[in-house]
Amino acid sequence: MRLVVAVLSLLVVSPAFAQNGPSFDCAKADNAIDRAICKEPELAKADREMAAVYGALLGKLNAVAKDELVKDQAGWIAGRNQGCRIDPQGPVSCLKSRYALRIATLRAYGDGSYPFISEHSLIKAGKLGAIVWSYDISYPRFDGTTADFSALNARFSDEAKKAASNATPNADAGPDRKQEWTYSQSFGIKRAPGGNTATVAMTFWGYSGGAHGYGATHCTLVDLRTGKAVGPQGVFAPGEQWLRAMSQLVGADLRKQFVDKPGFEEALEPAKLAKLLSEAGRYCWTADGLDVIFNAYDVGPYSSGPYDVEIAYDRLKPLLRPDGPIAR
Repeated sequence: MRLVVAVLSLLVVSPAFAQNGPSFDCAKADNAIDRAICKEPELAKADREMAAVYGALLGKLNAVAKDELVKDQAGWIAGRNQGCRIDPQGPVSCLKSRYALRIATLRAYGDGSYPFISEHSLIKAGKLGAIVWSYDISYPRFDGTTADFSALNARFSDEAKKAASNATPNADAGPDRKQEWTYSQSFGIKRAPGGNTATVAMTFWGYSGGAHGYGATHCTLVDLRTGKAVGPQGVFAPGEQWLRAMSQLVGADLRKQFVDKPGFEEALEPAKLAKLLSEAGRYCWTADGLDVIFNAYDVGPYSSGPYDVEIAYDRLKPLLRPDGPIAR
Protein backbone atom coordinates (compact mmCIF):
# COMPACT_ATOMS: atom_id res chain seq x y z
CA MET A 1 0.00 0.00 0.00
CA ARG A 2 2.89 2.37 0.81
CA LEU A 3 4.30 1.88 -2.68
CA VAL A 4 0.95 2.63 -4.30
CA VAL A 5 0.69 5.85 -2.29
CA ALA A 6 4.24 6.72 -3.37
CA VAL A 7 3.31 6.16 -6.99
CA LEU A 8 0.22 8.35 -6.76
CA SER A 9 2.29 11.07 -5.12
CA LEU A 10 4.24 11.42 -8.35
CA LEU A 11 1.24 13.27 -9.76
CA VAL A 12 1.22 15.98 -7.11
CA VAL A 13 4.81 17.15 -7.17
CA SER A 14 5.40 20.28 -5.14
CA PRO A 15 6.99 23.10 -7.19
CA ALA A 16 9.19 23.88 -4.21
CA PHE A 17 11.39 20.87 -4.79
CA ALA A 18 10.42 19.71 -8.30
CA GLN A 19 12.56 22.34 -10.07
CA ASN A 20 15.92 20.86 -9.11
CA GLY A 21 15.20 17.82 -6.98
CA PRO A 22 13.37 14.62 -7.83
CA SER A 23 9.60 14.23 -7.90
CA PHE A 24 9.49 13.47 -4.17
CA ASP A 25 10.49 15.47 -1.10
CA CYS A 26 14.12 14.67 -0.26
CA ALA A 27 13.52 15.77 3.31
CA LYS A 28 11.38 12.65 3.66
CA ALA A 29 13.82 10.27 1.91
CA ASP A 30 14.01 7.27 4.24
CA ASN A 31 16.01 4.69 2.26
CA ALA A 32 19.37 4.42 0.50
CA ILE A 33 17.91 4.49 -3.01
CA ASP A 34 15.88 7.67 -2.46
CA ARG A 35 18.89 9.31 -0.85
CA ALA A 36 21.09 8.33 -3.82
CA ILE A 37 18.55 9.94 -6.19
CA CYS A 38 18.50 13.11 -4.09
CA LYS A 39 22.31 13.39 -4.10
CA GLU A 40 22.76 12.93 -7.86
CA PRO A 41 21.38 15.81 -10.01
CA GLU A 42 21.19 13.60 -13.11
CA LEU A 43 19.09 11.06 -11.24
CA ALA A 44 16.86 13.76 -9.75
CA LYS A 45 16.23 15.09 -13.27
CA ALA A 46 15.47 11.59 -14.55
CA ASP A 47 13.02 11.04 -11.70
CA ARG A 48 11.21 14.29 -12.55
CA GLU A 49 11.05 13.32 -16.21
CA MET A 50 9.70 9.87 -15.41
CA ALA A 51 7.05 11.37 -13.12
CA ALA A 52 5.96 13.74 -15.89
CA VAL A 53 5.74 10.98 -18.51
CA TYR A 54 3.95 8.70 -16.06
CA GLY A 55 1.47 11.42 -15.09
CA ALA A 56 0.72 12.32 -18.71
CA LEU A 57 0.09 8.67 -19.57
CA LEU A 58 -2.09 8.12 -16.50
CA GLY A 59 -4.22 11.09 -17.49
CA LYS A 60 -4.99 9.51 -20.88
CA LEU A 61 -6.16 6.13 -19.59
CA ASN A 62 -9.56 4.81 -18.58
CA ALA A 63 -10.15 3.49 -15.08
CA VAL A 64 -9.15 -0.12 -15.78
CA ALA A 65 -5.93 0.78 -17.59
CA LYS A 66 -5.16 3.42 -14.97
CA ASP A 67 -5.35 0.86 -12.14
CA GLU A 68 -3.08 -1.48 -14.11
CA LEU A 69 -0.48 1.25 -14.67
CA VAL A 70 -0.48 2.28 -11.00
CA LYS A 71 0.17 -1.31 -9.93
CA ASP A 72 2.86 -1.73 -12.56
CA GLN A 73 4.61 1.48 -11.49
CA ALA A 74 4.53 0.35 -7.86
CA GLY A 75 6.11 -2.95 -8.92
CA TRP A 76 8.75 -1.10 -10.92
CA ILE A 77 9.67 1.04 -7.90
CA ALA A 78 9.97 -2.04 -5.70
CA GLY A 79 12.17 -3.78 -8.28
CA ARG A 80 14.27 -0.64 -8.73
CA ASN A 81 14.93 -0.37 -5.01
CA GLN A 82 15.71 -4.03 -4.50
CA GLY A 83 17.81 -4.46 -7.64
CA CYS A 84 19.89 -1.31 -7.25
CA ARG A 85 20.65 -2.13 -3.61
CA ILE A 86 22.50 -5.30 -4.66
CA ASP A 87 24.05 -4.02 -7.91
CA PRO A 88 27.82 -4.74 -7.84
CA GLN A 89 28.54 -1.44 -9.61
CA GLY A 90 26.62 0.53 -7.01
CA PRO A 91 23.21 2.20 -7.09
CA VAL A 92 23.99 5.23 -9.26
CA SER A 93 24.79 3.43 -12.54
CA CYS A 94 21.96 0.99 -11.86
CA LEU A 95 19.47 3.81 -11.34
CA LYS A 96 20.59 5.71 -14.44
CA SER A 97 20.00 2.72 -16.70
CA ARG A 98 16.69 1.84 -15.04
CA TYR A 99 15.30 5.35 -15.35
CA ALA A 100 16.30 5.65 -19.02
CA LEU A 101 14.64 2.36 -19.84
CA ARG A 102 11.49 3.09 -17.81
CA ILE A 103 10.98 6.51 -19.40
CA ALA A 104 11.28 5.01 -22.88
CA THR A 105 8.90 2.19 -21.94
CA LEU A 106 6.27 4.54 -20.50
CA ARG A 107 6.43 6.60 -23.69
CA ALA A 108 5.90 3.43 -25.72
CA TYR A 109 2.88 2.49 -23.58
CA GLY A 110 1.26 5.74 -24.63
CA ASP A 111 1.81 5.13 -28.35
CA GLY A 112 -1.41 3.43 -29.41
CA SER A 113 -3.81 1.55 -27.16
CA TYR A 114 -2.47 0.78 -23.69
CA PRO A 115 -0.84 -2.68 -23.98
CA PHE A 116 -1.46 -3.88 -20.37
CA ILE A 117 2.11 -5.06 -19.79
CA SER A 118 3.48 -5.34 -16.26
CA GLU A 119 7.07 -5.78 -15.11
CA HIS A 120 8.03 -8.67 -12.84
CA SER A 121 11.34 -9.41 -11.18
CA LEU A 122 13.55 -12.15 -9.79
CA ILE A 123 16.23 -10.60 -7.58
CA LYS A 124 18.59 -12.39 -5.24
CA ALA A 125 22.14 -12.26 -3.87
CA GLY A 126 24.25 -14.66 -1.87
CA LYS A 127 27.64 -16.22 -1.25
CA LEU A 128 28.90 -19.74 -1.86
CA GLY A 129 32.47 -20.42 -0.83
CA ALA A 130 34.65 -17.85 -2.58
CA ILE A 131 31.84 -16.80 -4.97
CA VAL A 132 29.77 -13.70 -4.25
CA TRP A 133 26.81 -13.83 -6.61
CA SER A 134 23.70 -11.89 -7.53
CA TYR A 135 21.05 -11.76 -10.20
CA ASP A 136 18.61 -9.02 -11.11
CA ILE A 137 16.10 -10.23 -13.68
CA SER A 138 13.09 -8.35 -15.05
CA TYR A 139 10.60 -9.84 -17.47
CA PRO A 140 7.21 -8.81 -18.88
CA ARG A 141 3.74 -10.21 -18.34
CA PHE A 142 0.90 -9.38 -20.70
CA ASP A 143 -2.21 -8.78 -18.61
CA GLY A 144 -4.66 -7.75 -21.34
CA THR A 145 -7.94 -9.60 -21.79
CA THR A 146 -8.39 -9.07 -25.53
CA ALA A 147 -6.41 -12.24 -26.31
CA ASP A 148 -4.99 -15.33 -24.61
CA PHE A 149 -1.43 -14.44 -23.55
CA SER A 150 -0.94 -17.48 -21.29
CA ALA A 151 1.55 -19.32 -23.52
CA LEU A 152 3.58 -16.17 -24.10
CA ASN A 153 3.63 -15.30 -20.40
CA ALA A 154 4.69 -18.84 -19.50
CA ARG A 155 7.57 -18.55 -21.95
CA PHE A 156 8.87 -15.29 -20.46
CA SER A 157 8.45 -16.60 -16.91
CA ASP A 158 10.15 -19.93 -17.64
CA GLU A 159 13.07 -18.21 -19.36
CA ALA A 160 13.53 -15.90 -16.36
CA LYS A 161 13.51 -18.81 -13.92
CA LYS A 162 16.02 -20.72 -16.04
CA ALA A 163 18.31 -17.68 -16.15
CA ALA A 164 18.08 -17.32 -12.36
CA SER A 165 18.98 -20.98 -11.92
CA ASN A 166 21.96 -20.71 -14.27
CA ALA A 167 23.18 -17.58 -12.46
CA THR A 168 23.17 -19.33 -9.06
CA PRO A 169 26.39 -21.26 -8.34
CA ASN A 170 26.22 -24.79 -6.99
CA ALA A 171 28.62 -26.70 -4.79
CA ASP A 172 30.64 -27.91 -7.79
CA ALA A 173 31.25 -24.38 -9.10
CA GLY A 174 33.19 -22.98 -6.17
CA PRO A 175 36.76 -21.86 -7.12
CA ASP A 176 39.56 -21.42 -4.61
CA ARG A 177 40.00 -17.75 -5.47
CA LYS A 178 37.42 -15.05 -4.87
CA GLN A 179 35.00 -14.40 -7.74
CA GLU A 180 32.02 -12.13 -8.21
CA TRP A 181 29.26 -13.62 -10.36
CA THR A 182 26.55 -11.34 -11.62
CA TYR A 183 23.65 -11.56 -14.02
CA SER A 184 21.28 -8.79 -15.08
CA GLN A 185 18.32 -8.93 -17.43
CA SER A 186 16.04 -6.06 -18.41
CA PHE A 187 13.47 -5.39 -21.07
CA GLY A 188 12.08 -2.43 -22.94
CA ILE A 189 8.90 -2.07 -24.98
CA LYS A 190 8.85 -0.59 -28.48
CA ARG A 191 5.81 0.05 -30.66
CA ALA A 192 5.63 -0.38 -34.43
CA PRO A 193 3.24 1.51 -36.75
CA GLY A 194 -0.37 0.43 -36.47
CA GLY A 195 -0.55 0.18 -32.68
CA ASN A 196 -1.42 -3.54 -32.71
CA THR A 197 1.99 -4.82 -31.67
CA ALA A 198 4.55 -4.55 -28.90
CA THR A 199 8.22 -5.42 -29.33
CA VAL A 200 9.84 -6.81 -26.20
CA ALA A 201 13.56 -5.99 -26.39
CA MET A 202 15.26 -8.25 -23.84
CA THR A 203 18.85 -7.43 -22.90
CA PHE A 204 21.04 -9.48 -20.59
CA TRP A 205 24.62 -9.47 -19.36
CA GLY A 206 26.37 -11.86 -17.04
CA TYR A 207 29.71 -13.00 -15.68
CA SER A 208 30.38 -16.36 -14.06
CA GLY A 209 34.13 -16.74 -14.31
CA GLY A 210 36.26 -16.90 -17.42
CA ALA A 211 38.01 -14.26 -19.49
CA HIS A 212 35.04 -11.94 -19.90
CA GLY A 213 31.32 -11.59 -19.46
CA TYR A 214 28.61 -12.42 -21.94
CA GLY A 215 25.62 -10.47 -23.13
CA ALA A 216 23.06 -10.16 -25.87
CA THR A 217 19.81 -8.56 -26.97
CA HIS A 218 16.84 -10.58 -28.24
CA CYS A 219 13.55 -9.16 -29.47
CA THR A 220 10.05 -10.64 -29.55
CA LEU A 221 7.27 -9.12 -31.62
CA VAL A 222 3.89 -9.67 -29.94
CA ASP A 223 0.61 -9.32 -31.82
CA LEU A 224 -1.74 -7.80 -29.24
CA ARG A 225 -4.75 -8.98 -31.24
CA THR A 226 -3.83 -12.68 -31.00
CA GLY A 227 -1.58 -12.87 -27.94
CA LYS A 228 1.08 -14.65 -29.99
CA ALA A 229 4.74 -14.02 -30.76
CA VAL A 230 5.29 -13.35 -34.46
CA GLY A 231 8.47 -14.25 -36.32
CA PRO A 232 9.67 -12.73 -39.61
CA GLN A 233 7.68 -15.30 -41.62
CA GLY A 234 4.51 -13.85 -40.11
CA VAL A 235 5.45 -10.26 -40.92
CA PHE A 236 6.84 -10.53 -44.44
CA ALA A 237 4.87 -11.65 -47.49
CA PRO A 238 4.80 -15.42 -48.19
CA GLY A 239 7.66 -16.89 -50.19
CA GLU A 240 11.43 -16.37 -50.12
CA GLN A 241 11.58 -12.95 -51.75
CA TRP A 242 11.73 -11.16 -48.39
CA LEU A 243 14.67 -13.28 -47.23
CA ARG A 244 16.65 -12.61 -50.40
CA ALA A 245 15.90 -8.89 -50.19
CA MET A 246 16.81 -8.74 -46.49
CA SER A 247 20.04 -10.63 -47.12
CA GLN A 248 21.04 -8.05 -49.72
CA LEU A 249 20.11 -5.05 -47.54
CA VAL A 250 21.71 -6.39 -44.37
CA GLY A 251 24.77 -7.82 -46.10
CA ALA A 252 25.56 -4.49 -47.78
CA ASP A 253 25.22 -2.62 -44.47
CA LEU A 254 27.40 -5.09 -42.58
CA ARG A 255 30.15 -4.87 -45.21
CA LYS A 256 30.32 -1.12 -44.56
CA GLN A 257 30.44 -1.68 -40.80
CA PHE A 258 33.25 -4.24 -41.19
CA VAL A 259 35.56 -1.39 -42.34
CA ASP A 260 35.65 0.04 -38.81
CA LYS A 261 34.59 -3.07 -36.89
CA PRO A 262 36.17 -6.12 -38.55
CA GLY A 263 33.80 -9.07 -38.79
CA PHE A 264 33.64 -12.59 -40.19
CA GLU A 265 33.52 -12.34 -43.99
CA GLU A 266 32.23 -15.91 -44.20
CA ALA A 267 29.14 -14.84 -42.20
CA LEU A 268 28.09 -12.76 -45.21
CA GLU A 269 27.91 -15.74 -47.53
CA PRO A 270 24.29 -15.85 -48.82
CA ALA A 271 23.34 -19.18 -47.27
CA LYS A 272 24.86 -18.35 -43.86
CA LEU A 273 23.38 -14.87 -43.73
CA ALA A 274 19.95 -16.17 -44.78
CA LYS A 275 20.09 -18.68 -41.92
CA LEU A 276 20.88 -15.91 -39.43
CA LEU A 277 18.09 -13.75 -40.81
CA SER A 278 15.56 -16.54 -40.33
CA GLU A 279 15.94 -16.19 -36.53
CA ALA A 280 13.09 -14.21 -34.98
CA GLY A 281 15.08 -12.77 -32.07
CA ARG A 282 17.10 -10.53 -34.40
CA TYR A 283 14.10 -8.45 -35.48
CA CYS A 284 13.41 -5.42 -33.29
CA TRP A 285 10.43 -3.57 -34.78
CA THR A 286 10.22 0.05 -33.62
CA ALA A 287 8.23 3.18 -34.44
CA ASP A 288 10.94 4.40 -36.82
CA GLY A 289 11.90 1.19 -38.58
CA LEU A 290 13.46 -2.23 -38.15
CA ASP A 291 16.65 -2.85 -36.17
CA VAL A 292 18.32 -6.13 -37.08
CA ILE A 293 20.52 -7.21 -34.17
CA PHE A 294 23.70 -9.28 -34.38
CA ASN A 295 25.21 -9.99 -30.98
CA ALA A 296 28.87 -10.67 -30.22
CA TYR A 297 30.20 -13.70 -32.13
CA ASP A 298 27.23 -13.75 -34.56
CA VAL A 299 29.06 -12.05 -37.42
CA GLY A 300 32.22 -10.79 -35.72
CA PRO A 301 34.63 -11.44 -32.83
CA TYR A 302 33.90 -10.54 -29.23
CA SER A 303 36.23 -7.53 -29.47
CA SER A 304 34.05 -5.98 -32.18
CA GLY A 305 30.91 -6.21 -30.07
CA PRO A 306 27.38 -6.23 -31.48
CA TYR A 307 26.25 -4.98 -34.88
CA ASP A 308 22.95 -3.20 -35.56
CA VAL A 309 21.47 -2.73 -39.03
CA GLU A 310 18.72 -0.09 -39.20
CA ILE A 311 16.21 -0.27 -42.06
CA ALA A 312 13.54 2.38 -42.66
CA TYR A 313 9.96 1.29 -43.29
CA ASP A 314 9.85 2.81 -46.77
CA ARG A 315 12.38 0.19 -47.83
CA LEU A 316 10.42 -2.60 -46.17
CA LYS A 317 6.86 -1.79 -47.28
CA PRO A 318 7.01 -3.84 -50.52
CA LEU A 319 8.07 -6.89 -48.50
CA LEU A 320 5.40 -6.77 -45.76
CA ARG A 321 2.19 -8.79 -45.58
CA PRO A 322 -0.80 -6.56 -46.42
CA ASP A 323 -2.75 -8.12 -43.53
CA GLY A 324 0.25 -8.60 -41.22
CA PRO A 325 0.85 -7.11 -37.78
CA ILE A 326 3.14 -4.34 -39.08
CA ALA A 327 1.21 -1.60 -40.88
CA ARG A 328 2.36 -0.89 -44.43
